[in-house]
Amino acid sequence: MTRSKDLRAIGQCLETTRIDAFELENQAGSYLIRSRSITPTSHWIIKNSFLEVLSDEGGSDQANNPFRGGEGWLQYESRILSRLDAHGQKKRRGYLPSHAQPAGKPSQYLRTLGEHLDRVGVSAFTISWHHPYSVTVSYKSSDGRSEQRTFSFDKLHELGFHMRFRRARQNG
Repeated sequence: MTRSKDLRAIGQCLETTRIDAFELENQAGSYLIRSRSITPTSHWIIKNSFLEVLSDEGGSDQANNPFRGGEGWLQYESRILSRLDAHGQKKRRGYLPSHAQPAGKPSQYLRTLGEHLDRVGVSAFTISWHHPYSVTVSYKSSDGRSEQRTFSFDKLHELGFHMRFRRARQNG
């Protein structure tokens, strides 16, 4: 699965608790999120929504739950994000097409960042999310160079619009 889909799935989970400041780091096969906003209550909400996805697929065995987290942190394994993304797609089917959906959701912004990272071809990255101010992405390109970019949410909205337009042209 692409980083754009991984990050969108993570964003969908974060939307349920309105976590507005976090650090997201990709690690070998997983994503680690750290935030002071991840309280025991928000952790419980995310964990239970995650278990709902597993039970919808007939796999609610809590002992084999790949969700990890605690107060101040969450970890998502890449192998489970495709299931979260598929669940999110199923929920979105009754809504407007992606190019007509209102902007401003963390899942949409994270997908845009993921598409940018996929396009640039990064090997590792960290996202510092400080809504409503900005998002900073630090990454290592495939040739080993370290780079950092800061995006305003207006700029992310614009970048997302261009990427949706590009996808529509490719699919159309």
